[in-house]
Amino acid sequence: MPNPAFTEQKAVAAAVRYVIDSLRSLDRGEDTALTCITAKEVSEFCKLLGFKATWARKTVDSICIRSAFGPDVIREEEAAKLLAILKSEFKRGTFKAKEKEAAYSPNVINDFLPVRTGKFAGKACLGHLWEFQYALAVELEHGRTRGTNVTNNHPLLTALVVLAHLSEDSLYYARLWVMEGEGELFKALQEDAAPKQIKEIARELQTARLYLGRRLAEAAARSVALPA
Repeated sequence: MPNPAFTEQKAVAAAVRYVIDSLRSLDRGEDTALTCITAKEVSEFCKLLGFKATWARKTVDSICIRSAFGPDVIREEEAAKLLAILKSEFKRGTFKAKEKEAAYSPNVINDFLPVRTGKFAGKACLGHLWEFQYALAVELEHGRTRGTNVTNNHPLLTALVVLAHLSEDSLYYARLWVMEGEGELFKALQEDAAPKQIKEIARELQTARLYLGRRLAEAAARSVALPA
């Protein structure tokens, strides 16, 4: 009798390959219909990964939950599954560079992988899964929310957008949280928002700045050889 867990893993792996192979075909300049991002396929992908609900045809607000720190984020268990897929794809060599192009470093996801992982691709993992949850929520803006739909809310494509930004700066989303907070505060002040609203925005902005400071300190500690 087949092991249900093993069968499920094979189904997820096949779904991931379907998306990756479709993107590779498109990248080669072939005429490819991205049927992998139809609402039906997005729903099937979410179901395979065991998401609480499909992301298909949903807005960011209906997919995300409010975090304890302030901003909306993707559910922890969903973010963890997408992070595990990226890790597996790095191991498979999916993100190897083409000629004269810079490859994605597998270490761009280390900051979010569980600390218990120890090391991945030779470097320590920091366990900031919350930041990855936030990143996914941000990049759902490239889905069905703002009239510029390019991912159709497909979870894997959303994660790949996150990966692209992380390749520019591993602290991209920690910095973005601060930047968005500053923008919200400026807008609230310009519109003479209620003092309570301004106070709440300012409180979250302070939290974001403290978080970014912590992440910068971590990065500095890893890159600088301190004397014994």
